[in-house]
Amino acid sequence: MAPEVSVCIPAYRGAAMLPATLRSVLAQDHDDFEVVVVDNASDDGTDRAVRPFLTDPRVRFLPFTEHVSLAENWRRAVDACEGDFVKLVCADDIIHPRALSMQALVLRDDPTVSLVVSRRHVIDDQGRILAGASGLHGLVGRHTGADVARAVLRLGINPIGEPNGALFRRSDYDAVGGWDGDHVFAMDIDLFLRLLTRGDLIGQSDSLAAFRVWPQSLSSAHSARQYEQNLAFVRRVAQSYGEASEDRRHALVVKASWAAWRLRQVWWEHSPRPATRRIG
Repeated sequence: MAPEVSVCIPAYRGAAMLPATLRSVLAQDHDDFEVVVVDNASDDGTDRAVRPFLTDPRVRFLPFTEHVSLAENWRRAVDACEGDFVKLVCADDIIHPRALSMQALVLRDDPTVSLVVSRRHVIDDQGRILAGASGLHGLVGRHTGADVARAVLRLGINPIGEPNGALFRRSDYDAVGGWDGDHVFAMDIDLFLRLLTRGDLIGQSDSLAAFRVWPQSLSSAHSARQYEQNLAFVRRVAQSYGEASEDRRHALVVKASWAAWRLRQVWWEHSPRPATRRIG
């Protein structure tokens, strides 16, 4: 029988942090889930990092010898899932022990909800909390896709957060076409908005995930390419929701939010971090 929830972990050179990720997933209090780890032809011992966890019957490991794009690796990770509900967790992030049970309950009980998302901590490579209970700017509670689109345009960034804080139905994911590699650095919010054409968002105030910011994470690059893709995505959202005439304002908002994210990264790099505030 298929599990209720699938947690998929697309990995590439994930050996350093993947054990902490897997420990957090396997510590869930939910009693009906599987874990699917998909390795994108890593050369750093990712397979050895996964091996000790394969004694748990809930864990499947799918190593691939052909390296593909980030979007394609995320797609094949979800494709391998068998559960009704799906959560994608990057190989350096973690989730709270109650994440699956609290979020599956929402989707199980309300078919008019297509996406449930929690707030999350931001942590460093040692698991020290850099920012607690962040994300979901103005989106706690029940909201429509239009509400989320307006938040994207108001903030110039992804107002929801990363995939590890989200749970969605596999049927909705398939219906809207899955991850889209045309906007790699906005791939999560792009999918979320498409999922929200099929139902509402429930934003949970609890922090049920932790997003890791460290030198090897994609988000740490903060490149010009990321900025241009984010701006292009915001413009596409504005076009879709009839606000293209405000292009100059949207561009200024994106520029400001991008600069603010970089300033936060600099602050986190140089500020003291209390050792007692540590997870993962």
